[in-house]
Amino acid sequence: MHRQPRTPEQLKADLADATSELKSHMAGWEYAFAMGGGRDGSGDHPLHWETRARTERLLARCTDLRARLSEFEP
Repeated sequence: MHRQPRTPEQLKADLADATSELKSHMAGWEYAFAMGGGRDGSGDHPLHWETRARTERLLARCTDLRARLSEFEP
């Protein structure tokens, strides 16, 4: 299936949405617990793996959208 190219306006809207989702995610307690360290190793608990993976996906999405948007800049 062929995807139609996104316009700069669409990319800006997508970036705003992705940035908002990332900020909301990073403001949550799940993120705080997953990123916090502990002497007892609780910061590396398996329950936090998905939170870290989601963080990486959201960061990658924002980076990708910024890169795609920069292609339209002179």
